[in-house]
Amino acid sequence: MNKNQKPTSFGPAYKWLLAVAFIVAVFISGIFTGLWHWAGLYYLLLGCVAAAFMGFSWPEIVSAVRAAAGRPLSAGNPDRTAYFWEAAARNAWLLGILGSALNFIIVLGRESGGIESIADRMIRAFVVGLYGLVIAVICLIPTLKIRGWAERDGAAGSPEARGPASAAFGKMPVPGRVLGYALFAVVLVTAGYSLLRGRTQSGVLSIEKVLLHWPSILVVFGGTIALAVFMGTGAGARALTLGFGMTGLICLLMGFIQALFGFVHHSIQGVASAIVFIISSSTFALLGMVVVGAPLEDREVMEGRRDRPGPISRMFWVVFPLVAFIFLILAFLMIVTPMTKPPGR
Repeated sequence: MNKNQKPTSFGPAYKWLLAVAFIVAVFISGIFTGLWHWAGLYYLLLGCVAAAFMGFSWPEIVSAVRAAAGRPLSAGNPDRTAYFWEAAARNAWLLGILGSALNFIIVLGRESGGIESIADRMIRAFVVGLYGLVIAVICLIPTLKIRGWAERDGAAGSPEARGPASAAFGKMPVPGRVLGYALFAVVLVTAGYSLLRGRTQSGVLSIEKVLLHWPSILVVFGGTIALAVFMGTGAGARALTLGFGMTGLICLLMGFIQALFGFVHHSIQGVASAIVFIISSSTFALLGMVVVGAPLEDREVMEGRRDRPGPISRMFWVVFPLVAFIFLILAFLMIVTPMTKPPGR
């Protein structure tokens, strides 16, 4: 593509303004009143920004945003520019389900107002996952557009498209990555504080009990480290993504089986322990993918050490959050389902 030629695939700016106006009108109409979650939206938007800084440098981010806005593509980097938006979609999806898991933890630790009140707050926790899915779909649009332009002009897949052909692509300064992690920590703390402010932590399961659940910590983080060491340095960051995904799935299945035993033997303590195991394992595995595995794989791609993320990594980025979301629904059903001991026990 000619550097002076402006892509027109996105169309005039008024199309974007009409789309934004439509979305705003829908929300103002009150159709989705029950789906509004201010703290979740704040966490997700700023969390996506922080995740971008964890894996991408400032010039890379600016180049991708300019391309999404319809500016001319920089010569030689369409694949890398498109990959940024693919990673942004992945981050939104991962952060959305992570936000639902974190909301679950906060809800279970708050004061109990009866099963109806707990169920209502837990249902609202799923809204953050919905936000993540919507933002992920929006971020995929620039990816498809940019790759479409590159394929039309014969640039996609060429060595020039994959190589760091401009100053915007290359080694990432350490301060930028530190800024991303610092911003992410601030977002987690402030979003959590807004949900906890003025509310007593006297719920059925305390936050400390879920976040400091040592069996989950040992299996997820210990298993991931062991797998990464076993695979060696040649596997790169893909070993970490695989580790968090596999150990997370193992923990979810272990927790579900434990819950089934609890229901069969009418053990409330056994079911409660299984719920803690499911929620904490989901949280740790998703957190590991977001702050460790995904950013490191992004740097491997953007610095030219790999052409693209491994297919197994991409599979886990899509499938594991979905599986975790399903298990959170199962945990919700276990919590709201009353259990009574049979006569004679």
